[in-house]
Order: sequence, then structure tokens, then C-alpha cells
Amino acid sequence: MSQQTMHKSMDIRLMDRNYKVNCPPGQEIALQQAADRLNTKLETIRGMTKLSNPEQIAVMAALNLCHEFAQQEKQQQQRIADLEEKLQLLQATLEQAMADQRPGR
Repeated sequence: MSQQTMHKSMDIRLMDRNYKVNCPPGQEIALQQAADRLNTKLETIRGMTKLSNPEQIAVMAALNLCHEFAQQEKQQQQRIADLEEKLQLLQATLEQAMADQRPGR
């Protein structure tokens, strides 16, 4: 089966323009949600800036989304580090409790 037959063609709308994109089967809702999020970002940037060139607006949206992603990734890494620290403390506490329960103490 070719790559083309494995994907479904979908229409999405970004800044009042229609785009036809390929989408893997079963990912239509996720693609539409991503397109909606991108369109919201594009429209926000268009409304908050003096930019009118769609390419410039798209670049600014991409930069904003990448920055948001990097911030979320950093927060996620911090949460993981915090959880790992808590797990190590819990493991040490359990090991100490088990050592205190050994016969001969």
C-alpha cells in the first residue's frame, strides 16, 4: 500500500484560507484540534500586532507555540525531577523501616 493511500485528505481552515492536508487514519480529530489551536494563535497574533502578511503572522505563531512548548517541557522535566526525588526519599524511608523491623534489633 502506498503512502498516499494510507492517508486521508482533509480540509482545514487557517486565517480565512483553506488548506488540503494529508492525515493518517484515525487522527482526523487530533488534526482538526491542532488546526483550531493554530488558527486561534494566528488570529490572536493578527489582532494584537500590526502584521498583515500571512507569512509573518505564521512565523510569529510558530515562535510563540515553540516557546510555549519549551516552557511546558521545562515544567514537565521539573515535575519529573521532583517526583524522582520524592520516590528516592520514599524508598530510603521504606528501606529504613524494613531495617528497623529485622530480627535482632
